Amino acid sequence: MAECVTAFFDIDGTLGWTDPVAREHMSDTERKLSPVPSPIVADAIRRFVAAGNRAFICSGRSPLDIHPKMAALPFSGMACLAGAYVKVGDVVLRDVALPPEVLACVDEVLLETGMGALLESVRGSVDVRGGTAGTHWPSPASVAEALERIPGGRAHKVVLPTPTAKLVVSRLAGAVGLSIMELELGNSEVGLVENSKSGAVKAILDYLGDAGTTYGFGDSENDLSLFEQVDVPVAMGNASPVVKAAASMVTDTVDNDGVATALATLGLI
Repeated sequence: MAECVTAFFDIDGTLGWTDPVAREHMSDTERKLSPVPSPIVADAIRRFVAAGNRAFICSGRSPLDIHPKMAALPFSGMACLAGAYVKVGDVVLRDVALPPEVLACVDEVLLETGMGALLESVRGSVDVRGGTAGTHWPSPASVAEALERIPGGRAHKVVLPTPTAKLVVSRLAGAVGLSIMELELGNSEVGLVENSKSGAVKAILDYLGDAGTTYGFGDSENDLSLFEQVDVPVAMGNASPVVKAAASMVTDTVDNDGVATALATLGLI
């Protein structure tokens, strides 16, 4: 009988891809949703799980911003919001939001610089002051107003133009441990140091106890911490050089269904 294994999949650039420039011109609802997997990749995930294996989403996205077609795949759970929210089945293992002093600092910096941001939470995401591009109006004029639109009034991470993100992190240095990770279009996400894909995956593996051989699929530098926790890190063909260098295997690109190719090559489907 074949060993049952566990795999963790990044979304953007791994399971699917939406051009970020094109996304900026979509409706507000469409813009915030994750890409959808191709039919080939979706079928590969179904076959992988049907063989008795476990598949988990491992993404920086909010759970509510995962496209319904992606969420409908047979995942055993998710590590979302860059590790701030972790769930296996119906059991929540982590739910760690940004403290008030971080959100107050973000509000202060946005007012000073005239820039916008995206607050992300377990209950979805909300633009502030037009969002990072400053073009998504109408939107709340302050972080406090944005939090009123999120049930529970909590945010787990924030996306800002990179210079603005660096300013927030520098002002809170020594007071709050924050991490910063560069994204596309000149933006960066800011979250608590304790929240990472590495910590999220470790929490899932500790909960599972016996996970079998573990695999991690990713394309960006924020997936390096995912790679630290798995036996077989797999980089997409579109991954950055540093991610490819950290991987045990480099598969095809996301546009060429690299996840499906890797699962087949590894004998997992």
